[in-house]
Amino acid sequence: MKRYILLTLVLTVIVIGPFAYQKWSEAKRLQHIRETKQLASQIQATPLTDYLHQLKQVSPDGTPLLLFTGNTHAQLEPCGCFIGQSGGLPRRAKAIARIRETGFSPLLVDLGGIQPSQHPSMKPHSFESDNLSTENEVHSRDQHRVQTTLTAMKMMGYDALFPFDAETEIVQNREVDVSFTLLGSELANDSDSYLIKTVNEKRIGVVALSINDTTEIASFSDRLNSLLSAVRAQSDFVVVLSHALPEVNRALAEKYPNLSAILSPYEGETEKVGDVLLAYCNAKGKTLGALILTDTEVDIQQIALTEQVSDDLEVRKLLDDFYHQVATDHQLQIVSHRLFSSEPFEQDETNSYIGSQACQECHQKEFSQWSHSSHATAFNTLRTIGREHYPECITCHVTGSGYESGYEIGNTERAHLVDVGCETCHGPGKQHVYTPLKENTRGQVPEKVCMACHTPEHSPGFDALVEQVMPEVDHSRSELSLKQILEQRMRGPMKPEIELFVMSYCPYGVQAEQELLPFFETYRDTIDFKLRFIVGREEVSEEKTSEQVKFTSLHGEPELIENKRQMVIAELYPDKLFDYLLCRADHLQEAWVNCAKEIELDVARIAQAVESEKLALELVKEIQRTKELNIKGSPTLVIDGRIIDGGLWRGKVKETCR
Repeated sequence: MKRYILLTLVLTVIVIGPFAYQKWSEAKRLQHIRETKQLASQIQATPLTDYLHQLKQVSPDGTPLLLFTGNTHAQLEPCGCFIGQSGGLPRRAKAIARIRETGFSPLLVDLGGIQPSQHPSMKPHSFESDNLSTENEVHSRDQHRVQTTLTAMKMMGYDALFPFDAETEIVQNREVDVSFTLLGSELANDSDSYLIKTVNEKRIGVVALSINDTTEIASFSDRLNSLLSAVRAQSDFVVVLSHALPEVNRALAEKYPNLSAILSPYEGETEKVGDVLLAYCNAKGKTLGALILTDTEVDIQQIALTEQVSDDLEVRKLLDDFYHQVATDHQLQIVSHRLFSSEPFEQDETNSYIGSQACQECHQKEFSQWSHSSHATAFNTLRTIGREHYPECITCHVTGSGYESGYEIGNTERAHLVDVGCETCHGPGKQHVYTPLKENTRGQVPEKVCMACHTPEHSPGFDALVEQVMPEVDHSRSELSLKQILEQRMRGPMKPEIELFVMSYCPYGVQAEQELLPFFETYRDTIDFKLRFIVGREEVSEEKTSEQVKFTSLHGEPELIENKRQMVIAELYPDKLFDYLLCRADHLQEAWVNCAKEIELDVARIAQAVESEKLALELVKEIQRTKELNIKGSPTLVIDGRIIDGGLWRGKVKETCR
């Protein structure tokens, strides 16, 4: 007997062990990825709420506050590639407004670097059909970004901007009439080189300096002495805005120990040289610098502009107007950054992009694996946040952007190239499809291909996670479970959108609800679940309104009414939808009011809403969504716009209502 029990245990371990280990290993891998990304994305700065609490402990009378930014590169807001990003003009505006509400009236300055930075591979690509050169078109979009930034700065009440020499012209030729002072270095020209303003009963003198190296400090010694002495005579505190390198700033601090602080637009570590504070900016507007000046000390902090800081509504509208302008103006949509432009397959003009569907015939397993990956839903992320027309985002979310045969914004004939398809990693596929050879495709994809999009800015910590994330794009791996698919998607910046398409009286749709809803309930707060209905409508003339449209359903009028009823419950009682659906699954042939009363729903309110014109309009949208995704039957599961293979989730659900 003991031998039998021992043998049973051994066999159990042999059979179940590998599966248990695989499950444990996968959970550990996902946990490591989450922790590494969270650590890499953290920004070393003070939360706004904490800083406001600190300010409330200080009397604004006689305590001047200087807020500063710089090196923002016209970054209007974070790209949105991951959760927890910091920065953005709407958040900055809100933070400044909240600080002013404490009674402080800060001096607000920008240290320059407002022009967009150029990507190393941003080599303009000319199209024969374009009337204007791409370089001019790209410059036009950058101009709009700068103009939007300047307008936002005016709305925030900036006092001064010290632009770099290279961006002085674009600032001077601005379309917006700014209300702040444009500073220039006294050592280089005759423009305004300093500003003196009384802030909370104290005078702050802000001096703009652009010095190339330490030798120029001696060369311009007389002019520097005269300038700083004149400002010092009129000020309680003198702060230098410097475009110099850190070693030059240190030399300035040593030569002029009476300065309160030297601020630089570049990134660097805060330090003190004697009593002079040297402080730096956080690139791309991720933080707001705050400098409190007193006779005894200078306090410097960087304020984090994370999602905990809400948007200023006026500046948000300004940005939305900018995005709308880009979305409606083809000349502002020209792509300037082409991925892998130096790679041989992309350089071959005889090759072209044809779309991932062309790969499916020969590579069915690989195509299936790809279709369940985050790459296959990359474009959906842009649609969710309304950036599907923005070139700076498009490049890494579609296939072949900027190439003659690649994805083109607004071109419906290129819709098959949305998402990060097979050809993004393996190169344009026309030649390989016509003549399948190892020599005309990238079989083994090098890490540098991944790094082109998964930069520290867009995917913090990715360089340390390459080995851990590669299994997710390994075509030889076993099929993912529904749980694994969801947990991969939840690492992105948006909640995964789950759409379950059913007919409410379809027995297989009901089975799917019984099987899936308890599983989705465990993810309720981390997914965006939508119950969709497969309905039809009779052909009608365009003159008819939605009230006159006759909708149809496979199981007749009772099913159509139940579809409507469930749509109403989803809107009015979203937290009780699952309870209602599971109750109806057990009592589908009984009166619906029994389930409604059991979970305490307002029966009269639901019955009234079922007859509304609004619901008819929603049914039209259901039909449009079904056609858009080419849904064939009930039940069908869709995650982030991609149909999920039924083998991964159907379980006991064997059939489909069509």
